[in-house]
Amino acid sequence: MGDNGDAFPNDASETLDSDNDGVGDNADVFPNDPSESVDTDNDGVGDNADWAPEDPSETADYDEDGVGDNADAFPEDPFETADTDNDGVGDNADVFPDDATQITDGDGDGYGDNASGTNPDAFPEDETEWVDSDGDGVGDNGDAFPNDATQTSDVDGDGYGDNIQGTNPDLFKNEATQWADGDNDGYGDNPDGVNADVFPEDPTEWADSDGDGVGDNADAFPNDATETLDTDGDGMGDNEQAVLEAKLAKEEEEAAAAAQRNLLIGIGLAMIAITAAVVVVLRKRMADGDEGAAKDFGATELPGGMPDMSAQPAQSYGATATAMPDMTAQPVATPAVVEPEPVAVPAEPTVVNQWTDENGHTWRVMSDGTNRWWNGTDWQQV
Repeated sequence: MGDNGDAFPNDASETLDSDNDGVGDNADVFPNDPSESVDTDNDGVGDNADWAPEDPSETADYDEDGVGDNADAFPEDPFETADTDNDGVGDNADVFPDDATQITDGDGDGYGDNASGTNPDAFPEDETEWVDSDGDGVGDNGDAFPNDATQTSDVDGDGYGDNIQGTNPDLFKNEATQWADGDNDGYGDNPDGVNADVFPEDPTEWADSDGDGVGDNADAFPNDATETLDTDGDGMGDNEQAVLEAKLAKEEEEAAAAAQRNLLIGIGLAMIAITAAVVVVLRKRMADGDEGAAKDFGATELPGGMPDMSAQPAQSYGATATAMPDMTAQPVATPAVVEPEPVAVPAEPTVVNQWTDENGHTWRVMSDGTNRWWNGTDWQQV
């Protein structure tokens, strides 16, 4: 072609430039588009208009967010480019970009606000709670009993709930050592706890200070293990009083026995005295009779003088006359038996008043005006 008709007279490879862009039609990928001549990525869009001239998959970035419109899930939103979980919310705004069931987390606790989604937040406005396993309205983190809808708190941390109407309620919610009170007397059933009820099945008793098995309320002597009753209300326990009464009875019995013994001794002595008196009287009478007989025999002289005491007695062939007693003589009077006077036994004084002082000593005022105190063994007179 002549130089006049050749747009590129010095370039044997080009002759025409249809769009007059300075690039020959042979080399111009867009020979009729004066704004384009090259398409590096061969995507059909000239490099001048192509947003990504070297990326055949992209040509434009409408929202100018740096991601081509073809790859941009949100080509018109400069703040979003991807939606990994395809939930319609861009990954930048989606708190859970990989979970299509959750998008937002209002309280920022890591649990989604969608109640029907995965791991929903039961408390979307409370960052400290997200689950309520027992559905009682209190989150598991703050619920001392997350699986018991009847209990939520345990102030003293003993494992028993504070709700009196709930399961296993704590009747002593501020005392960790007590929780049950079977007899409802206000004292806990745990024997090792504070203010333990020694009688957990008896609402009238809870303490036994002296450990005698009888509660302090019914025990007339709560600090004395040897006493529980004071039937007559005199301040002395029934046990001590029984011992005392037994001792007094024994003393009275011994006194009565001594009095009887003294009486018998007195009677015996009196009998001896009477017998001695009778013997003396009889001897005196006999002595008086012997003196008279001696005088009579002395006055009588035997005929022929005194007999020969060496001579053999003559054999008597007749009965010897025996003198008869004087039947007219008065009988000797026997002294009357004198009964001894009974020995007087002093009466035992009786108790007028009895009390126990602040030192625990028991005192008595007796009917004879004396005072006595109990030393643990017997009564001492003051």
